[in-house]
Formats: sequence, C-alpha cells, structure tokens
Amino acid sequence: MKEFVINKTNENQRFDKYLKRILPAASNAFIYKMLRKKNIELNEKRAKGDEILKCGDKIKIYFSDETYLKMSSSVTQASSEDYSGAYKSLKGIEVVFEHEDFMIVYKPSGILSQKNGSTPSLNEWCLGYLIERNIINEDSLKEFRPSVLNRLDFNTEGLVICSKTLKGSQRLSEMLNKRTIKKYYHAVCQGHCDLNGVYKAFLSKDSKTNKVSVYDNKEKIPSGIKYSPISTGVKVLSAGNETSELEIELITGRSHQIRAHLSYLGFPLIGDIKYNSDAKKTSSGQELKAYKIVFPKFDEKDEWYSLSEKTIKC
Repeated sequence: MKEFVINKTNENQRFDKYLKRILPAASNAFIYKMLRKKNIELNEKRAKGDEILKCGDKIKIYFSDETYLKMSSSVTQASSEDYSGAYKSLKGIEVVFEHEDFMIVYKPSGILSQKNGSTPSLNEWCLGYLIERNIINEDSLKEFRPSVLNRLDFNTEGLVICSKTLKGSQRLSEMLNKRTIKKYYHAVCQGHCDLNGVYKAFLSKDSKTNKVSVYDNKEKIPSGIKYSPISTGVKVLSAGNETSELEIELITGRSHQIRAHLSYLGFPLIGDIKYNSDAKKTSSGQELKAYKIVFPKFDEKDEWYSLSEKTIKC
C-alpha cells in the first residue's frame, strides 16, 4: 500500500489528474476501475475522480509493489541533482520577488528560459533553487513540477514568473492568457522615434529560420501562411538623433514580437542582429529588458489581495 498526503504545492487539482501525474503509465480506464473497486481511496472513502484535492487530503493506493512500479514508471526526467547543478552553475540569476505560490526572477541575457537540448535553462535553475530551500523534493516533483510561466528570448534580459505551487501555476497561467498581468519592457532603438500609442499588426513565424514577419494588413499575407494578431504599446522616454529609449507594453505575447514589430515600424533595436540590418554580428544581444510587471486589482476578500495592483521592477 502506498499513501500520499496533499500539501500546498499540489492542492487544488482534480483527483483523477493527480493520479495521472503519479501513475503516468496507467490508462484512464484502469484508474477509474481502481477507484470503483476501492483499490484507490481518498480519505479512506470511495472516490469518483472529479473531487478537487485540498491540503491534508490522504490518498491510499492498494497495489502490489510490482503493479505500482509498472504504473508509476515514465520517461526518465532530470533528477533533483541536475536541477541543483543548474542552480549552482548558472550565474547572474536573482529572485526579485517571492510569494508562497510563485516567484519572479531576473534572467540575464544569454540564458535560455526553458531547456533546449542539454543546455541548462532558467527553468532548471528555478527548480534547483526550490530544492535547495526544501520547498520541493524528488517525491513532490512526481506530483507537480513547477516551471517558468512566461518566456524571454535567449538574448533578452529581465523578469520571468515561475510557479511554486499548482494553484499558483493555474491562476497565473489564466491571468497571463487573459492579459490581466501587464508586462513592460525597456528598449533602446535606432533612430529618432516618434511613435506613441498602441500599434496593431499580424505576425507569422518561419520555424525553419526562427524568424518572424510582420504585416499591417491581412491581404498582404501570402496564402497558406499561419498568422496571429499582435498589439504593441509604445511610449517614448527620450529621443535622440541616433537612438531613442522606449517603454514597451507587451499586450500580446508572440515570438519575437517587440523586436520584429519595432523593426517593421522603422525603429529596430540596437544590437538585434536578426531584425536590424545595421547591427554588428559581434553584438552580444539586443537592447531589450523586461523590467516591470504589474498585477491586476484584486478583491479585498481575495487571498492574493496583498498583490492588488502591485508593481515589480528590476
């Protein structure tokens, strides 16, 4: 018999979804059969699987060791040692703000937001940070795996949100999708910029070249090309003869949106070798920093009320 106790890290999820996390090799039919036969119990009672788990709930699984090992086996993932290694090896990353359900970290230019191949990323660093502070461990990672919730390009620095609990992941993901969390960037562009306001267009991405194209009219988009509408807010902070400093509000969050949209509008980022033809190939990265996150207004009865309209900067 195996017993699990729900904690704050993995509460607020459906019971059947939790079972799929800890029994990844089990089919849905098998899980529901075990629930009906009371081979899986919730708080020592028969469960349907649609219950929402709360902190303190107890799950008992009455499988043989052989069956449990078979159903709990999955594709090998990185171990806690790998995450701790990333935490110790990646330099320049800082926790800017920490909440019981999430944290906001600063990512330097030159670090991936999420893993691509064998190169460690900010995501692994965050998991290592949580392991080093005993917030998560090898066992809890089988039930819920925290992760970064928004990405920055490899050569873009700034603020990234990382979940700590399932509740934090679910709520923040919804807020990011609904765009109730506002994200602002500081940018240095080429030329005397005179833009002001929200600029809309359409963006398509070529996965082979990892480059996007911007169109101001749907009719100009070649037939068969997939595209997404984009909106970019631009405010000039200072404008010189050769360069200008801008505050960019990322209203929609598409791949390379700020870089490609500014270039299309005639003001490419300094140092952006992909979208600025004048940038030198030796450039270490574009002049772009995700410097501010603003939370929406919360009701006084909301458990996140302390975050109401809170601004986080780096």
